[in-house]
Amino acid sequence: MKGATRGFTLIEVLLAILIGSLVLTSVYGIFSSVSGARNRLETEGDLFHKARIFFDRIGGELSSLRISALGKEAVFGSGQTSTGDFFLEFNTELVSPLLQKYGGISRVRYEVQRDEGSFLLLRSEKVLLADMAASEPLLFIAGLNTFQVRYFSQGRWQESWSGKTPPQMVEITLELKAGDLLIPFRSSFVLSGVRG
Repeated sequence: MKGATRGFTLIEVLLAILIGSLVLTSVYGIFSSVSGARNRLETEGDLFHKARIFFDRIGGELSSLRISALGKEAVFGSGQTSTGDFFLEFNTELVSPLLQKYGGISRVRYEVQRDEGSFLLLRSEKVLLADMAASEPLLFIAGLNTFQVRYFSQGRWQESWSGKTPPQMVEITLELKAGDLLIPFRSSFVLSGVRG
């Protein structure tokens, strides 16, 4: 007696191919969405890291603000450069580690510059107790969409500051972008030792 072997019919083979392709398509869709979410989270994490570094640095510098004047410049100043870009500068006792050997007070300057559809935030520092030129402005943050500073003094907020003494509080708002992603950040800093 011969053993009868039965194969798959054409309908069974086509049905197996259809089910297999449906499974592979759904696995690819899940993989694609997980990969996109991972890339988006990496980009967001990078933007949050930049903002945290900036706010930590400027917060430390503003909390160490040198209240009494040293030299001819005001302790705290802001305005616009000749090209119309914003700057903020002040005297602080928080000096960069490489410059600490020259003295404990420096003049820090943050300046916003235009850069092909976005802005750059540059930072420079000048030691005030040594006869040294200010450092070259270094790139602190790239990819700024907006950068705004408000000042609080005598019970009200102001968009600009031109007083001889520092304000009581400074609020900084920045919006960072990467591709189509825009994330706003805001923080306020109370300037200790300043009376309103």
